[in-house]
Amino acid sequence: AILRPSFETLRLWARKSESLVSLVGGGGCRLSHMVGGHCAGLCRQWPSFCRLSLAVVAFAVASAVSEGCAAAAVEEAAGCLAAAAPLKPPLPPSAAAAAAVAAVARSGDGGTDAPGGLSMLQFSASGQRAADNRISGSRRVVSPVPTTQTFLGFRMLYVTLPISQALKDQTANHLLFGLDSDASHGGMDVDPEGIAHLSVTHYPDAPISWVGEPGNSDTLSLPHLLLKVQLPLVDAGRKFFQTSYALIDDDRAMMILRLGSGIPAKLANMSFPADGAALDGAATINVTRRGVNLLQVSGIRDAGDYDLQQAEDLLAKVDMTWGTPITNYMAGPGLMNMTFFQHTTKATVRKARKVDVSLTIKHDDFDPFAWIFADSRPLDAWWLEGNLEVTTKVDMIPEAQDPQMPHMDANITALRTSGAVLTHGLNVTDRSSSCSNADVIWTRMKLNTEKIAPYLPPGFSLEKDDGVMMLQRCQPGVFKLLGDLKLPLVYNELWVNVFGTYDDTPILLPILLLVDDDVAVMAGQDYGGTPKKLANLTFTMTPDSGANSSVFASINRHGRQIFKFTGRIGAETTGTVRGVNDNTRKNSRFGFVMAHQFPRDGIVDRPMYIFPRGVQSTYKQREMTDLAVELGHAKEEPLGEWFVGEPLAGGYVQQSRDWGMDMMRGNNFQKLPTDEWIAWWTRSFQMLHM
Repeated sequence: AILRPSFETLRLWARKSESLVSLVGGGGCRLSHMVGGHCAGLCRQWPSFCRLSLAVVAFAVASAVSEGCAAAAVEEAAGCLAAAAPLKPPLPPSAAAAAAVAAVARSGDGGTDAPGGLSMLQFSASGQRAADNRISGSRRVVSPVPTTQTFLGFRMLYVTLPISQALKDQTANHLLFGLDSDASHGGMDVDPEGIAHLSVTHYPDAPISWVGEPGNSDTLSLPHLLLKVQLPLVDAGRKFFQTSYALIDDDRAMMILRLGSGIPAKLANMSFPADGAALDGAATINVTRRGVNLLQVSGIRDAGDYDLQQAEDLLAKVDMTWGTPITNYMAGPGLMNMTFFQHTTKATVRKARKVDVSLTIKHDDFDPFAWIFADSRPLDAWWLEGNLEVTTKVDMIPEAQDPQMPHMDANITALRTSGAVLTHGLNVTDRSSSCSNADVIWTRMKLNTEKIAPYLPPGFSLEKDDGVMMLQRCQPGVFKLLGDLKLPLVYNELWVNVFGTYDDTPILLPILLLVDDDVAVMAGQDYGGTPKKLANLTFTMTPDSGANSSVFASINRHGRQIFKFTGRIGAETTGTVRGVNDNTRKNSRFGFVMAHQFPRDGIVDRPMYIFPRGVQSTYKQREMTDLAVELGHAKEEPLGEWFVGEPLAGGYVQQSRDWGMDMMRGNNFQKLPTDEWIAWWTRSFQMLHM
């Protein structure tokens, strides 16, 4: 009965029926988030279910009018309608339906009647998915992230190489480039006539960050070296490139490129010829990651002039990267829509020389850079200098109609996230936890609730006026998404947790994590939505973790002292600690923002919430005495602003931790409301990314 009526009819129906509103467990506000956030994916996966989704969203919008959340409901409905536009056969037009949506949009939360209007399909086709046409109540949402960025004074070695047959063969069967690409699914495939483009570039001027809030402060340049491998792809006859592998020598720029542009940069040590160095064969380039010398370039020798216009044409390619919503694959087929970043480069080249070079590319099982290429003999090579202007647009490309779960190829996961083993001889099995045999110290401290409140994501509030900081050494943590390979990581990380509530449900909310392993940072961000940043961590127990042992911990990042802890391990204790090793349902539910992408488009590309449960196995537990904590006050990690006074309690635990999903009344995978998300991201930018 609710498949065909208009929004207007449903709105009036909902106003007259309190029982229907209560039936959906909290009314249209909740239902519009639950269904609207999933609707776009459902429409593209199962068209028949799309019609049901649209009907439920229609009811949700209607009932939301009377509940005071119409602006958010309209935003969800707009995304759902846009997804429905390509349906075949199309949905029947409904002028009254679009009129109701338009009326709600114009009147904010008032919801007035309006005569006439567009059909559902005309409404969705009117440009809702465009970046400059976001719907949120009666106003547009303005992103603080610029569409175009300029990079002055770049110097670049540019090389073309043949693509390996192994990569071409796997393309036909697996998710390599953001979309399944076999005969039944369609999707992106390697251009059989194309070649790989490898570049190593020095960016002396890279204004990709801000000194304060994005859009409200001056830009900040993060000079860096960047290696990129761009592969030629074809999709439905359209040809373009994709940066499928990247290495960078600055961890802040690394996360900004990953989360802001979909460029899968990983951290590396890199050397590059000095400015003005002669191309006489003596200059070299070295790229080393996690102890493996992945690339050596030697014998860079001038081989003649190259036309400047041809050089600019060489760089003026479309680069289609796919970004943070890799996490959609955790949410099931109903959310299978990839967010893509279309980068278009305009180059002004002032120097272009052909060069002869020799390349040595090394293979590592956990970082299969060499797997991309047929061999390391360049087809062509150039030395280029000048300026770049890069324009980025966002779009959401639907997965194929087949509802099966796409398979993430292990090699691509390794290229995007993994790295060489640093600690050998560890016992890793299929049952190894994400953090095994961890030594954990924890301390509970009072909060300055006024100072920490702006960092709470939308919809969260504080349950208590204290929080827990937990420093753990995973021995090992195991990255398990590499097929038959399992990458063991021994690392330290600090969890800064507050006790919050979301939808009246107690939640442990990690505000910030500081970690000393880059793979753990990337895996946590990409696959868990944990707000991790790289830092230098020292964590010692002398002589061991037994009674009367002294504990010392210190954390710094980019010259900022963030955390210092001393204490003494005492007698054994019993009983669990909330935020550390309490497995009860009420006290083990966490809240993560999935993910921390830049708000380039507030409708197409929004993060979502997930609410996993921590599952801990405790082996030892002791009290701690003589606790002393020193906290920094920098805007990037303002722990000293958040926590006040002396430690209230503290202790030592040896445990293993893994994660399970907690289906929290449908709130998992709920999209964040656009306006509130952008405002929170802007306030939290320095903490999240710098």
